[in-house]
Amino acid sequence: MSLNDNEVKQPPIANEMAGLIASKDWSTTALGDQKNWSPSLRLIVGIMTASGFPMAVRWGPDLVLIYNDGYRPILADKHPWALGLPFRVVWPEVVSELIPLQEAILAGESPGDYSEDRLLTIRRRGLDLETAHFTVSYSPVPDPSSPTGIGGVLVTAVETSERLRVEKALALKTQELSEANRRLHNKQTLYRSALAAGRMGTWETDFVAKTRLWTPEGMLLFGINLPGGQGHVGGDQDEYWSALHPDDRPLVQKFHELADEQDSFTSEYRVVWADGTTLWLRGHGQVVARTPDGKAHRLVSIVTDVTERKAAEDHAQFLMHELSHRSKNLLAVIQSISRRTARTTTTMEEFESRFGRRLQGLAASHDVLIRNSWQGAPLADLMRQQLVPFTDIQSSRVKLAGPDIVVTAEAAQAIGLAIHELSTNAIKYGALSAPAGKVKISWALDSESLGSRELVLKWVEQGGPRVVSPSRNGFGHLVIGDMIERSLNARVTLKFATQGLEWSVSMPATNLVIETQTGSD
Repeated sequence: MSLNDNEVKQPPIANEMAGLIASKDWSTTALGDQKNWSPSLRLIVGIMTASGFPMAVRWGPDLVLIYNDGYRPILADKHPWALGLPFRVVWPEVVSELIPLQEAILAGESPGDYSEDRLLTIRRRGLDLETAHFTVSYSPVPDPSSPTGIGGVLVTAVETSERLRVEKALALKTQELSEANRRLHNKQTLYRSALAAGRMGTWETDFVAKTRLWTPEGMLLFGINLPGGQGHVGGDQDEYWSALHPDDRPLVQKFHELADEQDSFTSEYRVVWADGTTLWLRGHGQVVARTPDGKAHRLVSIVTDVTERKAAEDHAQFLMHELSHRSKNLLAVIQSISRRTARTTTTMEEFESRFGRRLQGLAASHDVLIRNSWQGAPLADLMRQQLVPFTDIQSSRVKLAGPDIVVTAEAAQAIGLAIHELSTNAIKYGALSAPAGKVKISWALDSESLGSRELVLKWVEQGGPRVVSPSRNGFGHLVIGDMIERSLNARVTLKFATQGLEWSVSMPATNLVIETQTGSD
């Protein structure tokens, strides 16, 4: 059986940058006409523009810049002028620092780079230079059409300038408040309004008297209520220790040791209220008095609620891990397609043609997944997306029948590749190669029992040329057979019936996200 592919349509425009990229005349840039872009570039641009996380790709020897909506604030006044320009033109002020790194990645000499709070001096608002900090990752983007195998550099960046500024301001504020506490101990109303507005709280610890004096704002953050704000240090009555998250309680001894060794220190920990509410607090401790032997006597502490910031950081980390996981899975699939295509081709031209079209088939499945935020793919949408390059899906020659079912992202990739190979074969040798030929694709759940439920997917051709069993099995046969069975834990039946090819696969319900019994034709 010989199997081939064809081009897929561009995904629908979903955001501003996707629209700008789609409408730009790329023939005037180093990348050339967009329709001639490599499948790898198309795929990474599609993934990037579908994400809200700040991302940019720098492609080719000139490191031509393409970026998404999240990256626009980093460019500031350079947007949208920067789209499609070489890195040296967009960021000339950091060329000497960043070009060697990116060229090493393009040459395949570097696996990439990740750095936190990286300091860069850049110009993006008028003519003035400014210093900015970024947590940034530079990753290679594989591209078989590139001489080195690397087509560009994927950049994910989060500007941390504001966070660093806030932390510095918080440290300075701690020093100011500790001095104010000494001089204005009885006039705390002067700064309580500021503390409440900033969700900040303070208290003073006396290690000699074993007492702690809380402000109302400090008690509010810790979820405690003490008469006169009078607390205890050490023992079962230590309200500070009791309010900490159990995993963070060992930090108390560490804080005491730090106070004995240095005048100030920074801390970050969780507190748990009686109702189970958990807050993240970040603060500073300042020693304002010591005993004759140099041990800490009185310590002033100030904290601020950073729960929202921690949640944002956790979400950003999740997105980074999720992107890394999906990218690795995608690369593994692409590598498998590349190896197996190479085994069934005899010339480089044939390999490039088949490999490129199979990548476009894979990209078609990813278009459906991206539209559904990678939560799964509606089976009917997946079929239509794969059939678009081959035939008019509104015609009577193709019929889709089955309930509304959503398959997992992993199942969508495997099923999409199989439908692509079957469509390629049908248009070249099967039913779609003849005017009267027809294809019916149907799916159904074969059992009402949750324990034994399976999805049965069928491809049936009629009205095409007389079917002859192939003399050898190529990559397409592997995709619709062994690959489907292994990746979906399924059973595949393939019949070369005289009236037309028949293909059927039965897969367990573990490959489904949701399913309803509503039929759709």
